[in-house]
Amino acid sequence: MSQRPRKLQRISKACDFCNRRSIKCNKNSGPLAPCQNCADFGVPCTYDRLTRRRGARKHGSPVATPPAPPGALTGSSESGSEGFLRPPASASQATGTRPVSIYAPPDSALVNPWKAFAVASQAAILDLAQVYLEIVYPIFPLFHWPSFMRALENLDYLKDEGLFASTMAMCALASARARDGALYSNRWNSQQLANPPSEVFWSAAKESVPRDLAAAKGTEYMRTCAILSIASIQNGQIQDMQKYLGTYHTIAVMDGLYDEKLWPTDLDPIVVEIRRRLFWSIYTLDVYSSIVWGGIVRHREAQSNVRYPGDLRDEFISRNEMVSPASISSANSASNDWIVGWNFTTDMYRILEHALDSQRGRSPPNNGTAEVWPLFRPAQMAGPWLMEHVLAMYSALPPQFRETRPAMGDLAHDIFSFQSANIQATLQLLRMVLYSSEEQGVDGKCDVAGQVLSVFSNVPVEYLKAISSPLLHHLAGIGCILGSVMEGSLSEPSYQRVRTLLLEMAELLHRLESGLRQSTGTSERLRAQVSRIDEYMRAQRTSNIPLVPPRPPPILDANSVNPNQSDLIPPVYQQESIAPIQTPLGGLNDSITYFQLPPELLDGWPWPFDASVSEGMFPPTFIR
Repeated sequence: MSQRPRKLQRISKACDFCNRRSIKCNKNSGPLAPCQNCADFGVPCTYDRLTRRRGARKHGSPVATPPAPPGALTGSSESGSEGFLRPPASASQATGTRPVSIYAPPDSALVNPWKAFAVASQAAILDLAQVYLEIVYPIFPLFHWPSFMRALENLDYLKDEGLFASTMAMCALASARARDGALYSNRWNSQQLANPPSEVFWSAAKESVPRDLAAAKGTEYMRTCAILSIASIQNGQIQDMQKYLGTYHTIAVMDGLYDEKLWPTDLDPIVVEIRRRLFWSIYTLDVYSSIVWGGIVRHREAQSNVRYPGDLRDEFISRNEMVSPASISSANSASNDWIVGWNFTTDMYRILEHALDSQRGRSPPNNGTAEVWPLFRPAQMAGPWLMEHVLAMYSALPPQFRETRPAMGDLAHDIFSFQSANIQATLQLLRMVLYSSEEQGVDGKCDVAGQVLSVFSNVPVEYLKAISSPLLHHLAGIGCILGSVMEGSLSEPSYQRVRTLLLEMAELLHRLESGLRQSTGTSERLRAQVSRIDEYMRAQRTSNIPLVPPRPPPILDANSVNPNQSDLIPPVYQQESIAPIQTPLGGLNDSITYFQLPPELLDGWPWPFDASVSEGMFPPTFIR
């Protein structure tokens, strides 16, 4: 009688590190060697946790859950193995009872292996901190840099779990930006910065945020969630962006961040300044995400009571006092500091918040409720008038915020040009939102798109690539505008103008997308689309077949090129693969002869034509 083959024995118990993360524990080098995961992360491979028997008890009632100590988890974690340990589902089904919950160590124990990883990565952390300072800090100055660097050098983040979380988040964002080509200084080797990868720092930050948000008190956890939301945009993970932005707002409301009267009275000047920067930084991100992806503005200006950051550089702020501006030499005058430009950008976002309100107030409610907007607001000012007022504010800025000089690799110089580039980007976002509330003809849409592209084309690409992925969403708005023009009624001059703008946009997208891990190849798709339309137009010209007439009949009010607006059209980038059309097409010698492109020519357009199919609301009137 043949014997059954002996079953191979698998590892009966994963190490503590792999168990906490619900990952496979491989022993490739013998039973006494560390597992592969612990070797990769440089952490001790231990088996210190208590062994618990699985399944329900054979006789008797289910085990009662002992009370959890303060700060312990109160629910299941995302990984399924952290927090509570549960028996297999079959056990509860067999007994007809609810699953048994057994208490596991609190969140603080989960950070320890990551701290060992952080010690091994100290050199990388210090490098990524400098990268953050160069390419992220000018837009999101969420740290007081002198004190933060002292904390990193002293390994203080190994003693403060909140600081550890925000440090890991900082590294995740800086690493992702570096990977995506945002570096412009010759001092960095992008390959060297890629190890450890951004995802490892991301996981460390994510696991360091307490599952019970009531335990996530203080500025550090708010800052962690804020940075993780920005990193999510960089990685193209918009749901994660909304998740961490929402977590930030939850903690901020519990903390009272929105009202300085609710802040602790014993905060030192450094913490006060950080909290002000944090609040207004994420206020702008909140408004921005509402414009681009839809949703609501969660921290309203009218319901907030937080001052702007002071007009002082970090070196003039200490834990004991803030240096008086009067004691600073004229060369370091507070009125000329970079934070002045940063605060002006915040002004623009406050105007954007109200522009969104105005935009929504113009449309009657479609949810069956009575319209109450007119009871509280007078008739809204027109977009052009508001833009004129904003440009007057812009003209009053110091000159260093109205010109973007080439990058030099010296932050003391480049940080002013960062502000200028961000101001320009925000002004163009405001322009599109304000004008989206107005009924626009072809020329009106092209004027706005041309102005936006002209501004971006004149900003040194180093700053645009440092701002990185969020800037691409500005250009998505231009794509919606020009797409609605291509879908509508066209004349020969209007087509030539839109074609010029599309090639300009394709070149700008190509410059920005190069190096992005989440690049979608939009610039190539856009050029291919223009090539297809050009081929169709040439075929119609040579065959003398009349082009498709417009459907419905066009409004003949603003469809010819206005010579006074020619300065708004930047020079087209010459593309070898797309030659410019020099002669009018057959049957289109008259500038007010209109036609409409066949719908199949616009299949695969990179952006939606209809606002109803877009997750965001950017910008509805332009897409009509």
